[in-house]
Amino acid sequence: MSISLSPSSYSSFGRTAKGDPRYQCKACKKTFSTGKPTRRHKSTDDTGAILKCLVNKVPLSSICEIHDVSLKQIHSKVDFLYRQAVAFSHEREKRLDACFAGRNPVFTTDIQTILVNWAVKKRRGSIPLLHMATVHKFSQFVVAATVDYDADVSPEDLESVMTNCGDFDLPRSMRKNARLWSATEYQGSLMRSQGARFSKDDIATAGKLRLPGHGSRVRGDAFKFAHMMHVKKLIGERFRTANYCLDDEAGLAAAVCALNVENIKSGRVNVAEISFRKGMINDDRQALATQGRAALTNAIAAEETNMARVKTEFPHLSDFQAITLILLWKNYRNLSAADRAAKLANLGVPWPFHTKSEPYKFIRLKTDLDDMGWDGLAKFFANATIHPVDAYFNLARRRVTGFERGIPTATNDKRIWHAYSYYNPEMVPKMAAILRFYYNYMLVPRDGDSKTPAMRLGLAKGKIYVRDLLAYS
Repeated sequence: MSISLSPSSYSSFGRTAKGDPRYQCKACKKTFSTGKPTRRHKSTDDTGAILKCLVNKVPLSSICEIHDVSLKQIHSKVDFLYRQAVAFSHEREKRLDACFAGRNPVFTTDIQTILVNWAVKKRRGSIPLLHMATVHKFSQFVVAATVDYDADVSPEDLESVMTNCGDFDLPRSMRKNARLWSATEYQGSLMRSQGARFSKDDIATAGKLRLPGHGSRVRGDAFKFAHMMHVKKLIGERFRTANYCLDDEAGLAAAVCALNVENIKSGRVNVAEISFRKGMINDDRQALATQGRAALTNAIAAEETNMARVKTEFPHLSDFQAITLILLWKNYRNLSAADRAAKLANLGVPWPFHTKSEPYKFIRLKTDLDDMGWDGLAKFFANATIHPVDAYFNLARRRVTGFERGIPTATNDKRIWHAYSYYNPEMVPKMAAILRFYYNYMLVPRDGDSKTPAMRLGLAKGKIYVRDLLAYS
């Protein structure tokens, strides 16, 4: 128990050589000291410099060389920075709900895959971990960033516990341990889906979809529900209308809808799936973006009369929102409310104004209850995008060495080489938390308003410096 909870359980026991207070437990007679979190660090300058290297794509081996430290010391610094970032963020974000009070925030959510190297039976395998993030659109604040990995539970222990309690004989919904993948069930699912591509030995030892060597992967549906429950808890209930724009991952929209049933019924939560064509080269995307800007300009000019009518009836709409209203009105005005809702949810709206980040975009509104009005629909569709979270994922791959994609090598039949992937899966959730803190509170863009996302949202008055993070207690 901490001293603040039970001061009578401890007695003062002098001070350390550096002047930090020391206490003795009255029960076991052991002594301990309290003070700054960095009191056991030989040099806090190295800790701050290592933090900057970690989030600026310096490989771990290069950090060892630059700062003359061992890999063990770097991992120790990562553990310390992770604890400080989580504690600092937790304290600040207790009032995150106040930042959205009376507003109509737009949240964008997506998932990226991060591969981790792991050696089994003298073969090198790659473990996929899912990194899921939710970003507030207008401030670019990363509300949550989580990974589907639990370092505290080993697959062998989980298998034993599930066997002893009879979980394997029950439907998954009735199990005591349904959150994590057991080793045998994970392998069985891979054999059913990937058996034609990989042998059982490949999947068990070095297949690219294996379980981690230690720790356990969280099942996909439980992971998505847990992430969105965390987001819901953080943003609170003080908003006017929360708008969720989600990537079309299987089950993600259903999870958000299930967690917000009452708010959806009352019109306080809207949910949309966003999909677009991926894998296009930069030149093709740039050409489409040029076409999209031309299409928008031509549409506004062609609908000059209708634009004037819309602006008269809804003067608060911008030109972009007004042309969006006209587009929706032309395609859906003759449908009944039920037919329109079904069409918007299943077929979606093919977006004619292409952008470089989202070419050939489709927007599927899952919660049209005919309570938004045409102007409300226009505002929602005009703001519907997942670009903020995609931009954050791109930044994560550019700034963290372990998150970058593999490199095809000409000397190895163009197989993918994951040169900088981590060899310890625990590094992924720790670096995800550290990067989230650095991006939200410490990274000031070179162009723009010179504010961090936390400053735009109102969680911070200024940039958080390295000294502030290291000294936080």
